[in-house]
Amino acid sequence: MRFIHAIYIACGTLYLAMPMMVWVLLHQRHPLRPLRLWCTGALLLPIGMVLQGSRSFVPELTATVPAAQAFIYAGAALHLAALRLEAQQPPHLARLLLVSAAAVGLLALVEYGFGPLPRGALENLMPALFAIALAGVTHRLARARGSRSARLLMALYLFDALVLLARMTQRLLLLPHDLTAGPDLPFTVAAVLLLVSAIASNVGYIGLALDRARRREFEQQQMLQGMHQQQVLLEATARGREMVAGERARTTRLLAHEVRQPLHNAAVSLQQALATLEGSDDRRASAKAIAQAQEVIRTVSATLDNTVAATTLLTGPEAVPTIDTDLPLLLELCLGDLPPQARQRVRIDYRADARSAQLEPTLLRLALRNLLDNATLYAPAPTPVLLRVLDSDQPLALVIEVVDEGPGIPPALRERVFDEGQRGDQPTVPGHGLGLFVVRRVAQLHGGQAQYLPNAPHGAILRLTLPQADPGWT
Repeated sequence: MRFIHAIYIACGTLYLAMPMMVWVLLHQRHPLRPLRLWCTGALLLPIGMVLQGSRSFVPELTATVPAAQAFIYAGAALHLAALRLEAQQPPHLARLLLVSAAAVGLLALVEYGFGPLPRGALENLMPALFAIALAGVTHRLARARGSRSARLLMALYLFDALVLLARMTQRLLLLPHDLTAGPDLPFTVAAVLLLVSAIASNVGYIGLALDRARRREFEQQQMLQGMHQQQVLLEATARGREMVAGERARTTRLLAHEVRQPLHNAAVSLQQALATLEGSDDRRASAKAIAQAQEVIRTVSATLDNTVAATTLLTGPEAVPTIDTDLPLLLELCLGDLPPQARQRVRIDYRADARSAQLEPTLLRLALRNLLDNATLYAPAPTPVLLRVLDSDQPLALVIEVVDEGPGIPPALRERVFDEGQRGDQPTVPGHGLGLFVVRRVAQLHGGQAQYLPNAPHGAILRLTLPQADPGWT
């Protein structure tokens, strides 16, 4: 018996260093409540083992056996409460300590009523039940966190339970030999295994705490990354607002520049027409004055349309809803937008089989008016302008071309001809380079494209390709 108790004392003494190591490593990086419970439990366990072993060497300590068992069971209860806190469950510490006290009372009652043999078996059963409960908590931890340290703890506690149950079975089924005669080899093996497991369980708890610290660090990094992304989004939103504000300011300046003088010219022309009508019977002179005023007003209207359209298309969606549009009617409306002199120069070459197409008619009318305006302004007055409508099978699309016999577009400008603010080489032609920019955006909003092609022997072809999703449109 003295040998067994010596094993108790040796194991308890070796184990005393573990809670101090755990505290030193974790007290600044882990929540204190579960850490205190764990380290306190780790201190109570070896104290109980030393008290239980000391009774063979200090007979006066024989009465402390229930206290030693209380220390051991209370230590297991504190470990269970600590792990429940790690699993974000209520620790139920008072309930667990009450169970520990009840276990100590049950041991005393069994020894008093049935003798030392059943008590020895029960001494192993009680810790085995605690080990099973600890294995259950660490199993939940392992599932919730995916922690390898939690799986290690679960395996250790299951191993402890098996060793203790095996020891209990030995005490129940085998007749004990005289323990004073020599060492109890099974007990020695079990004690060593339990000591190694207890030390490893502290290492496992350290790993569990480090896993939690790493997870918290990862969550903080994710939070910081989310805050950074939110900051980037806010900055992008702010830049977008600044761009919109700048675009509005630019549009306001453009409108003021483009509209003020033509409106003044229109007012002067109307005054001249009124004076001519009042002071002369010459209908030809009156009609000329009125026609000049109408032309100025048409120019102002076209400028307003392009400016507002350019501003809207810059900040608008990437696609527009389309409807089934009557193509011959749309072309007639486009011709009606032109001044009479320009209208007489335009010839329609309708080669498409379709009489309608899926379009946004208002935007396409604006785009075609810009193309026809450019062609009639830049090409010499006597030359015709051809408005050609074609089918395309690859890809399935409506193709509209405006062909003129003017000077064409210089090679250096062809790559940028549809960019905002780009103009031709004729400074006498009014405008701010919005017309072809609007044309390209209208094509893009239809899912198509705008192209420049040279017209042999001279002149330009400006082509709109507008995809048609419905195979039955032709």
